[in-house]
Amino acid sequence: METIDMLINEIESEILKAKRATFSTTDIVLNRQVMLDLVTRLRASYPIVLKEAAQIKKDRDDILAKAEAYANKTMDAAEEQARQMMSESEVLKKPPRKRMQCVRKRRKTTARWTIRRALSLSICSTARKRS
Repeated sequence: METIDMLINEIESEILKAKRATFSTTDIVLNRQVMLDLVTRLRASYPIVLKEAAQIKKDRDDILAKAEAYANKTMDAAEEQARQMMSESEVLKKPPRKRMQCVRKRRKTTARWTIRRALSLSICSTARKRS
């Protein structure tokens, strides 16, 4: 299967090996049939490239959607776990000093997950804007 790059390289090659036109420093003489053949082959391979590009874009969108869903699911699970850990029955059973350590630890964990979620959503948003 010919790629567009291969065909462009052939066109470039034809241009580079072309002879200069008489009395001109910029004009060249090309073989009309060779050039028309290259253009026809280029047109024939173009739709294939478009289909491949569309499939790549679809795959990318699917990956981004899965990543966003995973980020949301992970955050929801982390938030639920943090809520459970902060429940009064668990925290109040500990001495006051241990309670404060537990509260600080849970706040740090929640903050870390919030930052990770925001970062994941930002990456997904940025990738979507580029498409």
